[in-house]
Amino acid sequence: MKAESIFGLFFILIFFIIGCKKKSDDNLPPAINFKVGNEYTHNNDTVAVGHRLYFGIQARGTSENITNFTIKKTLENGTVVTMMDTGLNSLILDVNKVFYQNVENRAVWTFTVMDRNRMMAQISMVVYKDPNSAYGGIYYYPSITLGYQNNTLYGHFLNPSTGTVYTADSATTHCNMIDVLTYFILSDNLPSPVLSSPGEMDNSSTEAQTYYPYIANWQPRNYTLWDISFDNGNNAPLTAADFNAAQNDSLLIVAYHPIWGKKKFKWATVGKIIPFITGGGKLGLIHVLRADSVDTGIMQIAVKIQQ
Repeated sequence: MKAESIFGLFFILIFFIIGCKKKSDDNLPPAINFKVGNEYTHNNDTVAVGHRLYFGIQARGTSENITNFTIKKTLENGTVVTMMDTGLNSLILDVNKVFYQNVENRAVWTFTVMDRNRMMAQISMVVYKDPNSAYGGIYYYPSITLGYQNNTLYGHFLNPSTGTVYTADSATTHCNMIDVLTYFILSDNLPSPVLSSPGEMDNSSTEAQTYYPYIANWQPRNYTLWDISFDNGNNAPLTAADFNAAQNDSLLIVAYHPIWGKKKFKWATVGKIIPFITGGGKLGLIHVLRADSVDTGIMQIAVKIQQ
């Protein structure tokens, strides 16, 4: 056989092998695993209500980039609660996620990645509630007044754990204490009192920085998440009676839904009760008592927050 023919057959064989491998690779799902370390929550751990759950996840696309990542927990009665559902487009996923033990006795936490070919991989662990758990205490501040961005009489910034309101100058020197700020906008042509935090400016939003430009120099900029589910019909709203009856953190723990935690709460109008979680992991409720509809006005709130 001539050398040219041998070379041609060899080239065709190599091409065929590579082609088959590529076709095979296209059908391989992504890989996912838990990070290893004493700091992370482990399978079959027992955790007290309200205490931190810390999950470390690594995943890698085998044939295609990862395009979706979800975290769900399945309760003993079969109810599946979505804790996180996010899109991405990356070959590698490397995340640490913090949640807090709720009141269920047993939950199966499932972590799932899906790639561009819609192939999935998942891992799970079981977490138990400590049967000796006791609900924690709360701080209660029945009346706090905050000023909007163009109000010169009241401070705009709040430490919800102490009930302390700060003006611009004092807030800048205590920026590590600030978890809440407020301002007023028109959103969809509707008057919108807003509850937010300094960390809003680090999460694809410019309004807080526009009204309070000096927060760009703050370190740290605390980031509070606001549960909007009660405002969009996904959960039954809490009532003033619910808020007033809360004597420990049991309601605060069950009221906050992590998947609905957003960087701000628009239309924070009178009567609304808004669950939130600070960057430091403190759960709380805000009851809006007054919310003016001009940017020189005020917002009056009541606050209950974990000690």
